[in-house]
Amino acid sequence: MKRKSIHSLEHKELVTLLFDFRRQADMTQAEAAEALGRPQTYVSAVEVGRRGIDLVQVREFCAVYDVSFPKFAEHYEKRLKAATSQERPPRLSTRKREKPAKTAKKRPGKDRK
Repeated sequence: MKRKSIHSLEHKELVTLLFDFRRQADMTQAEAAEALGRPQTYVSAVEVGRRGIDLVQVREFCAVYDVSFPKFAEHYEKRLKAATSQERPPRLSTRKREKPAKTAKKRPGKDRK
């Protein structure tokens, strides 16, 4: 399975949820960072989506925000379902497109016989 980018919808929802849980815990980035043993810039980079985050790190954030990991996962799945249902559906066209005719290009200075 191809690894997802930090620019994916899934990552955007993940970091937005982490931000929301931090706010619900009534913590600043500096307070969360101190509890994590990291600099404040780390929390900021995660929340704005500039930094990838793995499962172990998500669990660390959950512990700091006093949210169980299963509860976090439940909220995350709900957000993903809501976000994907709002995406624009793929365009499905029943019209057959004609292939453009190939034309021979003449090169200047060369005669073709």
